[in-house]
Amino acid sequence: MITENLKHSKWLALACILLVIFLLSACGAPAQDQGDAPPPPPPPPYSYAEPANLGDGWDVANAADVGVDVSKLVEMMDALPGRFDIVDSVAISYQGKLILDETVRTDLNTFDGWVNNTNLDMHVMFSASKSLASLAVGIAIDEGVFSGVDVPFLSLFDYATYENWDERKGEILLKDVLSMRLGLAWNEWDPAYTSPDNQMLLFYETESDFSKSMLDLPMAADPGTTFAYSRPAIVSLGQAIENRSPLTLIDFGIQHALMPLNISNIEVFRTPTGLPDLGRGLYLVTRDFLKFGQLYADGGTWNGERIVSESWIDASFVPYTSLAWSNPENYDWQLTGYGYQWWVGYFEYNGQQIAAYAARGHGEQNLFIMPEIDLVVAVFSHGFNNEEGEFNQTFEMTAEFIIPALPGM
Repeated sequence: MITENLKHSKWLALACILLVIFLLSACGAPAQDQGDAPPPPPPPPYSYAEPANLGDGWDVANAADVGVDVSKLVEMMDALPGRFDIVDSVAISYQGKLILDETVRTDLNTFDGWVNNTNLDMHVMFSASKSLASLAVGIAIDEGVFSGVDVPFLSLFDYATYENWDERKGEILLKDVLSMRLGLAWNEWDPAYTSPDNQMLLFYETESDFSKSMLDLPMAADPGTTFAYSRPAIVSLGQAIENRSPLTLIDFGIQHALMPLNISNIEVFRTPTGLPDLGRGLYLVTRDFLKFGQLYADGGTWNGERIVSESWIDASFVPYTSLAWSNPENYDWQLTGYGYQWWVGYFEYNGQQIAAYAARGHGEQNLFIMPEIDLVVAVFSHGFNNEEGEFNQTFEMTAEFIIPALPGM
């Protein structure tokens, strides 16, 4: 009897529990969705550390030891997840010393797949690749591959004929290609890159020999007179080097730039003919990207070794075309012109204009060279959505945190 009463009590208790659960559900008691994962915890506060000495040619230093305000760098890094959320990595050199080298991205993206990249430190440069193409041309001139920037561009190719022939095609000079003033009928900015009718996108989808197809375009203006930004034009610079150098383009770059700069890790996206796409297709780690800026800041030398002539550096930063933002109030870096594949502009700080030459690529890949204050900044980003505010993030970060961190600023 006692056993039966216990059994009855247990069943009664279980029934009561089930009844309570039912009533709570009927009254709208909240039920936890098992599919909702808790939000990830915020990242821990950033702690500054001197960059690693990898034996890659960089003289590394603690930022504090060269007078840089470390608290500003910490404040900047802590702002990356919020205000500067497109930034994937940043590297800074001051007075020729590497003082910051940080990668914060945690995921690969579609563009890593172009070259089967699995290294989070390696990043697509997009059009910042063009500035390295300019360096290759400068070296080619120094090495006697080209006689100079006044060489007729068509003389660097061996095509038998060209479509839409116009005598002005024979007047296109190497310097016109470097400064994006070929005179060909080309406009890859309108309609925008997001449009299926964009000329550059259609060109890349339908053509294979980019140099020949570009040079087959009709003329729209006299060479050297009208700026028209062109990726295929820079691919053709690489083709010209390969045509006239005893080395392939990639071997030329390795021998004359990568090896002297102690760069052993690079990925290259190629055109349909197998040529490295210098218009958009180079991948580097951030501290190696920064080396090219330091090379230009030091007048063409790296650790005392001459890689390209100082005259080429000077010529590259001349604004052959004057340019400006249509809404300059939205940007912390002001654009003033275009040189030999380098954007010319300035930052303003305390009423002072600080000249800042930039290699720039889609998604806000930026390399800023500021010789007046001995500063070089490299930033890789994933601002590929063209969302409002993305365009200025790396400019703002540099203007608000990096420049003011320098001594005397």
